[in-house]
Amino acid sequence: MLSNTHFYHRITRKIVVAFGTMFNNMKLYRYNKAGTSEIERVNVPLSYAGKEKYYVRTTQDPVLERKVQLTLPSMSFEMTSITYDPLRKRSSFVQEIGRTSNTNVQITSAPYNLEFNLYIYVRNVEDGTQLIEQILPYFSPDYTLTVDLSTIYNLKVDVPIILQSVSQELSNDVGMPDDERTIIWTLTFTAKAYMYGPIPSANTSKLITQAIGNIYHDNRENIYGEKTLTLSGCTDNFKDGERVYQGRTLLEATATGFVAAWDAVNKLIVISDIDGVFLANTAIRGVVTGAECTVTSIGTADFRMARVTVRPNPATANVTDDFGFTTIIQEFPEITSAINNTVDSTIITVDSTIITVDSF
Repeated sequence: MLSNTHFYHRITRKIVVAFGTMFNNMKLYRYNKAGTSEIERVNVPLSYAGKEKYYVRTTQDPVLERKVQLTLPSMSFEMTSITYDPLRKRSSFVQEIGRTSNTNVQITSAPYNLEFNLYIYVRNVEDGTQLIEQILPYFSPDYTLTVDLSTIYNLKVDVPIILQSVSQELSNDVGMPDDERTIIWTLTFTAKAYMYGPIPSANTSKLITQAIGNIYHDNRENIYGEKTLTLSGCTDNFKDGERVYQGRTLLEATATGFVAAWDAVNKLIVISDIDGVFLANTAIRGVVTGAECTVTSIGTADFRMARVTVRPNPATANVTDDFGFTTIIQEFPEITSAINNTVDSTIITVDSTIITVDSF
């Protein structure tokens, strides 16, 4: 099974109902020959039915002794197809937010086009053109409906209805003199909708209680012309400012420089005032500390400048409560040898529009 969770949002049904509602309660006025005064007013009935079935009802007598025929003008409509619309495909990383009884949850959607035909049945040309003129001005070429998906709490979807074509068909126009002529107008529409998947329950949805963002600066080699080296197999920690080299001894060194910054946790080192060419897969040594490491790569690392952590305040707040946020900003040097890499910790408490700095 695609999903072990049963769901039915009634999207198709609601769009069909909304489409039919647009053409409900249409009226046809008939005038005298001069067109100056109204002589008759007709409410045009609307039903859900295909053209062929509806046309048979207007032209045939299933009981052989028909005493009352179907009154024209009348209208019917039907949904003819549902097709996938790849042009409206959203990124997989974009998720819409639905809501259960007390929790916002992410839901998936897929774009589909629903095709509709609207049929107008009339006896004379004037009646047909009058009804057509009451419809066409609203579509240029689309008319947008807002569909309330009550099964997905607080989610209202705008569905454009696009008028694709208008055609006319005459039936029994050249038949026997006593045959009744029927003029059928066919209007084709496309409803651009979305189909939604199941809504995760509050019990299975994971709530986000903390957000962490890291801020990095660009590679120092690009900014200062320094070399960034990634190391491994270190025997000790380097010291900021000490001289380092590659080679058997300092006097025989093939490359030398000074430690501009050192990250003992991630084994990253920045070397300035370089003389010679540092090589990967070669040992690097410190003159003061005697530390020795193997260079894994050169000039590929970026360094963290700050870490921003955001948590709800209070931490026990319910998803339906009004609550603020506590923002913790940890500032880093370009590289630090501290165990937790923290130089300064700034805590900012945000409640509504009030920002207070607790410590800096």
